Amino acid sequence: MSEDPRLIGGRYQLGELIGRGGMADVYQGTDTRLGRVVAIKLLKSDLANDPSFENRFRQEAQSSARMTHPTIVRVYDAGEDQTTDGYSNSVKRPYIVMEYVRGTVLRDLMHSRRLTLEEAINYAEGVLTALEISHAAGIVHRDIKSANIMITDAGQV
Repeated sequence: MSEDPRLIGGRYQLGELIGRGGMADVYQGTDTRLGRVVAIKLLKSDLANDPSFENRFRQEAQSSARMTHPTIVRVYDAGEDQTTDGYSNSVKRPYIVMEYVRGTVLRDLMHSRRLTLEEAINYAEGVLTALEISHAAGIVHRDIKSANIMITDAGQV
């Protein structure tokens, strides 16, 4: 007997795990209302009950949602998923629903082959443009690294 797919916020079907960070795990998912593939970032369960992490996560969603630029992943939605643990306690986990980007993480691309000078300059330019946009909006990323930079299948940051 197969388990029903997990729904986040009554709308987003949780798929496979596609990334892990210090604060959250990222899953590929489906927006069941709009029928589109999305990325769902869920705050790690051990951090979900810490008000400072919860607040930081909420601020990340709000800040990101204010920015619109091709080099910055779009935020579609945010909220808290309510579930019940094995002891029948109510557990909330904040989530952020974002644009799903098909491509390769820059770190993996650099490990698989040597980048051309043109590619390196284009990627650096894309990252700097994203930083310029975010800094103009008063946002400091604090974790710029190749593992957090996605290169699309078309070669764009």
